[in-house]
Amino acid sequence: MSTGFAGSRSMDERRRRRLASESSESLNDSSDESTSHNIARTHRFAAGQFPLRTLIFPKRWKLSLYYLPVFLCFSGFIAADIYRPQFSASGSALSEFLSLEHSPLPVYLTGALLFVSGQLSLLIGSLRTQSLHDFSGRHRLWKWVAAGIFLFAVCTTTQLHHVWASSVIELRLFDWGPHTQLLAWLIPALCIGLSISLMAYLEMRGDRAGLNFTIIAVAAYVSSLTLMLTGNLIPWEAHHLQIGAGLLFFAHWSLFTSLILHTHHLLYRSIDLPEKVPSRSRQLFANYLHRRRIKRKAKCVAKALKQKEKQSLKEIEVETKAASSDPKPSRPAKRASRSKPTPTPEAVNEVTTTPPEKRSAPSSSPKTVQTQPTGKQKPKVQKKNIRVDSGHDPELLKGLSKRERRKLQKQWREEERQRAAQQEEDWS
Repeated sequence: MSTGFAGSRSMDERRRRRLASESSESLNDSSDESTSHNIARTHRFAAGQFPLRTLIFPKRWKLSLYYLPVFLCFSGFIAADIYRPQFSASGSALSEFLSLEHSPLPVYLTGALLFVSGQLSLLIGSLRTQSLHDFSGRHRLWKWVAAGIFLFAVCTTTQLHHVWASSVIELRLFDWGPHTQLLAWLIPALCIGLSISLMAYLEMRGDRAGLNFTIIAVAAYVSSLTLMLTGNLIPWEAHHLQIGAGLLFFAHWSLFTSLILHTHHLLYRSIDLPEKVPSRSRQLFANYLHRRRIKRKAKCVAKALKQKEKQSLKEIEVETKAASSDPKPSRPAKRASRSKPTPTPEAVNEVTTTPPEKRSAPSSSPKTVQTQPTGKQKPKVQKKNIRVDSGHDPELLKGLSKRERRKLQKQWREEERQRAAQQEEDWS
């Protein structure tokens, strides 16, 4: 592969697209020469990265050899400032050297740490250029992050922001009243810090450990700034210096640790574009809310079903009581009885006292014999003409389920059968 075209040194989008296309073509080719060439190229890449992989260990817990000593140094500075009256007299050179307010050692150490952090951000940017899928050139964000960290290191060691604020007041570039000296450097610092934190967040979304430490660093910087601006409202005024220094040191240490962890992530896991990892706490909270909604819906449905069953049972009981307490026959039955007159007891006796000769009439007139109604056949005729719901109001069936309607109809049928049986007994 030739690298003589324009833009090969800066690894721009054209070269990345070409590298991606050639890598896909090399995967399709299964010849022995291409495989040997790829093996040789990977060996050369590993040999070129050998010193970096020696400094950044494959196991993450070994990186504590870098960030734990820094943490111990910062905590030692704070402890020395608290206990310096016990070691030396006030006003001596040793007490001034151990104090956080007058000693230059913490300032130089924080400046050196921020400078190393800027170097790590440049290293991360160089590692991100090796991605074959970064067609948008997101690796350039790390250059801006490094520039902001270097500016922060310079301002911390040389107090350049105070010089800028005093020059603004002298030249009268801005006039914000008595807060001009503070706002002259605070507003640019906030703008630069927010932009840097947003860039780092966009690039570290795939690395959970580095992103968490970056968020902790931003929170520590914000709390240190809040303590500086509202120091009179917070108690323990005698320890405000130690608290502010501790928050600032912790923020520097968290930033340094996040960059080391992200470098480890790029070296040993993935150098491609980061993918957003879903938050575990958000997943747990969403699952809890989903289960709670399901339980609430199940309870509401069960409650509604119980109320419906109770209401239907009450209606059935009321209807059965009303039907049992009403002794009058139904109106359709009366109409049927009027349309077909009931036989008198004399006619019944005549039918029963007929001689056996007449009973054994010839087969020439079977129709007349069959058409003669008897006392046992009359209820059957009445059953055919009577409807199930003839003696009841059909409005009672409205609003009920099929099961409840069937129960009511069954009760009505049993009542009609009982009445028909009573009628048969009366006529017999």
